[in-house]
Amino acid sequence: MGLFYNNNVAGPGVAKNGPQKKPFFRFWEMFANKFWTFFQINIIYFLFCIPIVTFGPATAAMTSLMRNIYLERPQFVFHDFWTAFKKNFKQSFFIGILDILVMGLTFFSYVFYTANLDKEYSYWFFYALSMSGEVIFLLMNFYIYPQIVALNLRMGAIIKNSVILTFVNIKGNLITLAFFLLYGYLIAFSGIGIYLVMLSPLLPFAWLTFLAVFACYPAIQKFIINPFYEAKGERNPELPEIDNNENIFEDKGGSEAPIKLKSNDKKGKVLK
Repeated sequence: MGLFYNNNVAGPGVAKNGPQKKPFFRFWEMFANKFWTFFQINIIYFLFCIPIVTFGPATAAMTSLMRNIYLERPQFVFHDFWTAFKKNFKQSFFIGILDILVMGLTFFSYVFYTANLDKEYSYWFFYALSMSGEVIFLLMNFYIYPQIVALNLRMGAIIKNSVILTFVNIKGNLITLAFFLLYGYLIAFSGIGIYLVMLSPLLPFAWLTFLAVFACYPAIQKFIINPFYEAKGERNPELPEIDNNENIFEDKGGSEAPIKLKSNDKKGKVLK
């Protein structure tokens, strides 16, 4: 397997549209199956981030590849990374610069307020306000980059959708945020921080990005993509295909008990 050819084809005996596993098991199975791909993507991402100002386009490119893995699409790692990097450069460059500024502000806020909390009680309020705003912006990033690579929207609409989804997909946000904060805490305050920094070129960025896509992209599908196709009387092509020829029921000669159907009228709504 290498960087320049397709290493994501299904193996023999793998059902294309088999039953979906529970998210927890599906996540770890996909991570294990694509471990070498994650490793490659992380190295490429790290190299593309070296100029610093390319942080946004590199993150968009990595998000695009993680979305392909989530959707179980074949890909050519380096080719697809470079294509997504160029295609989404304009929008992601702006967000990347904003991310860098927010990260700098977060560091400054932490250093300043922790050094002065005991001098003025009002600093506690401003410290909490600052950290809350930065956490919300981090949560928005879980949706900004996937929308940049998946949708043809103006930046204003992307940011608006991201703000709304930050307060809608609570479960996915909390799971992803917990791992991001844990990783940051281990780097900043634990004895293994230096080792995690040394491992940064190898894996963690790809893993965290895949976690964000896995936990948050379904909300984009539910509230934005699916309603778009439903309004046109179509089905979202990203969703798994339905095999109408599959033999779901076994004929038992009428001996089985009748099945009571429950109606489910829940549908995603378009963000407005």
